Amino acid sequence: MPSRFDNRTVNTFKKDIKFSTKLEKYFFHQWLNVLEQSSSIYVSDWSDNGCGNDGEFIAKGNTAGADYKISGSVRGVGLDAKLTEEPLEIKWVPTAGKFTLKENDLKAYVEEEASILFIYNSVRCGTDMRKPKDYDFERHIRLIESKADQIKWGIMWSPRVKEFYNNAKEKSLFKPINYMGGKSGVVLKQKDFSEWFVEENWN
Repeated sequence: MPSRFDNRTVNTFKKDIKFSTKLEKYFFHQWLNVLEQSSSIYVSDWSDNGCGNDGEFIAKGNTAGADYKISGSVRGVGLDAKLTEEPLEIKWVPTAGKFTLKENDLKAYVEEEASILFIYNSVRCGTDMRKPKDYDFERHIRLIESKADQIKWGIMWSPRVKEFYNNAKEKSLFKPINYMGGKSGVVLKQKDFSEWFVEENWN
């Protein structure tokens, strides 16, 4: 079985990608709404990046690039800058405590000069917000929205993504990750999030 599928069948892989892409699209548009209350980030325009965000299976080609491109500006978060089609990857992390990032994905983001928008559950409360086995999207969204008070977000801007990747390479932090099909990855623990991005409340 190709390593790309992380030990899943092709059929399961297709359903998982379709669901995850739909969920990331939901979070991206919700994030744009969240920004209406933000004084630090302004998004004037956005577009799909690369192969699009419909979740359809792509048999060949590079699928590791960022999800969207955004234009606008950033102020007061350690990066006062104008954004011009900044590649932006969306990462929803339903399990509190850590992020796990694949080495090849990070390398692709560095090469693309992409930033990463993390949207994550910050509290271990016993609620399982991982992808449901029945793929019931609407019910899953209702569950996530019922826990909106414990969801946070933050952007690791492209210079910090590069620094994070180089740091992991230099310190040999990339290791095979069993739950990612043995692919090389690095774990960022929640206690260290604030070293790499500003943590913001979702609501």
